[in-house]
Amino acid sequence: MEKIFGRNPVLEALLSGTTIEKVFIQDSVHGPFEKEIRKRCRERNIPLARLPKIKIDREVKGNHQGIYAIGALIHYVALEDLVPQLFETVGAPSLLILEGITDVRNLGSIARSAEVFGIDGLVIGTKRSAPINDIAMKTSCGALQHLAVCRVERMQQALHYLRSTGFTLYASSPSATETFGSLAVQKPLALMMGSEDRGLTRESSALAHHLVRIPQVGRMDSLNVSVATGILLHEIVKYST
Repeated sequence: MEKIFGRNPVLEALLSGTTIEKVFIQDSVHGPFEKEIRKRCRERNIPLARLPKIKIDREVKGNHQGIYAIGALIHYVALEDLVPQLFETVGAPSLLILEGITDVRNLGSIARSAEVFGIDGLVIGTKRSAPINDIAMKTSCGALQHLAVCRVERMQQALHYLRSTGFTLYASSPSATETFGSLAVQKPLALMMGSEDRGLTRESSALAHHLVRIPQVGRMDSLNVSVATGILLHEIVKYST
């Protein structure tokens, strides 16, 4: 993944629309420049992280001036642009929302399942989310190059937007009483999957129309998130109309 470093090159990349995976800024950098960088990253839903100088020195062999960016391997789409486009081209789309998936291999595996089961787009957050790097791309077996991917800074705001446009939101929860087999599953819909260790946040779960679980007969009470996502996506294909 290409690195862009130095104040002017990074700012120019942000202003010119260059596709960027993430920006890193030195934790001691403050003032007008730092505020401008935060503003531009927020406008484009680009993750911004603060690092000590010693870590940036380790990552960048050059005059970084306290900032560098990593070029993205895919093109991200704004959610507000994707949804109207899908309604026009697909009619009744299906989305997969990933909140807090931090393992790049899980992300890649989930993307692979999403493509296989006909998901029209992924929605991921800018915070506490795995980067789409070369490992994620390889694990997805090319699926990430075929799926529309949206990054959102405020997940709950994105969920409110999807509800307002007619999407039914389903949230995965081991403690849920409903399954896809017990529901009349209709599109447009979005399946919400949470982090590997904590699941969905309480705020996101509260915005779901339905909490769903995977029927299980064994003693283990949980599955790996990528496995669970694949099963639920198959259930959607099986039971949706």
